[in-house]
Amino acid sequence: MADSSSFRVDTAVIKQRVPILLKYLDSDTEKELQALYALQASIVKLDQPPNLLRMFFDCLYDEEVISEDAFYKWESSKDPAEQNGKGVALKSVTAFFTWLREAEEESEDN
Repeated sequence: MADSSSFRVDTAVIKQRVPILLKYLDSDTEKELQALYALQASIVKLDQPPNLLRMFFDCLYDEEVISEDAFYKWESSKDPAEQNGKGVALKSVTAFFTWLREAEEESEDN
């Protein structure tokens, strides 16, 4: 099995898929939330490689594929069907949410 620390997100590939992702997600927060759940499930299957989810979150946020609302809904979700690996996943993206909140506060200050 591959060393889990060798996993990384190929952002160029994601960027190529952005138009398709946008078409299917259609700026619908619920669909975006389901996409985040699917990503969480995939990370669990890969045995939660460190930083992988954060890399996905950064890229999907930067490319405006997933809205802030959907990220926050995922963070606070208590959906029993989506709890597998949620604790570890949340921990791995703590810095992402800290950054997101700080960026939000800065934009409100300006």
